[in-house]
Amino acid sequence: ILRLARLLRLSRMARMARLLRALPELLILIKGMVAALRSVCFALGLLMLILYVFGIAFTQLCENTELEPDFKTVLISMHTLLIYGALMDEVSSLIIKIEENSIPLLLLFYVFLLLAALTVMNMLIGVICEMVLTVGEREREASTKAFVAEKITELVNSAGADANNDDLISKTEFIEMLENRKAVSILHEVGVDVVGLVDFADTIFEPSDGDMGERQLTFDEFMAVVLDLRGCKTARVKDLVDLRKHINYRFQRVESRLMDIDCMLRYQGAKNCLQDTS
Repeated sequence: ILRLARLLRLSRMARMARLLRALPELLILIKGMVAALRSVCFALGLLMLILYVFGIAFTQLCENTELEPDFKTVLISMHTLLIYGALMDEVSSLIIKIEENSIPLLLLFYVFLLLAALTVMNMLIGVICEMVLTVGEREREASTKAFVAEKITELVNSAGADANNDDLISKTEFIEMLENRKAVSILHEVGVDVVGLVDFADTIFEPSDGDMGERQLTFDEFMAVVLDLRGCKTARVKDLVDLRKHINYRFQRVESRLMDIDCMLRYQGAKNCLQDTS
């Protein structure tokens, strides 16, 4: 019976997992809260330190006054400051009581409000929001990669991207693939500009330094190219470094060709001189 009860509990957990998959926004919120846990603990620790310091101050300053019941001990003072100051629950009633007794105490309470309610609490909200945004962006990128991988698999299998079945995509196969309407629709669905992709074909399949012949792409390399050429992607430092490498490679090829032309001209000139002298 106990084992059956445990199995029923496990089935409930499976339902919860299915529910989280069906609601990705809820999963993003939970992951964001977990990711922000360390920063939240530090923020709460800072809040407790502020409560402790101001609790000592209010306990000593409110002794033998009408405010003493609210600030009788350090713990009671911290509780009062947390409820009325940090959480700002009916803070106006406490402000009126402090104002009737002492203006310097009121100024001190305003300083506490500035530090606890307006700074630490808002900073806590900002940390959680920042973490949720970061986790959301990471999850969206992961789902986009999974979607692109699925579509590229469909592209390779059904659109003839790998015609010779060698698990490599050559430039010829790439150009033939872009002439296929189904392949174009799949790339458009992923968010890739097909016209720009045709223009970048020479750059994509450009051989690396020291390599001879045409470069061929593996499945992972082709997926990385598709992910990088989406319209929503912005330029990164890596893209600038790749651009510099490409420009240097082009200049090296131009220089080598100029040197070949120079050698040919010198050889032809020397040959002409020999013919003239003979």
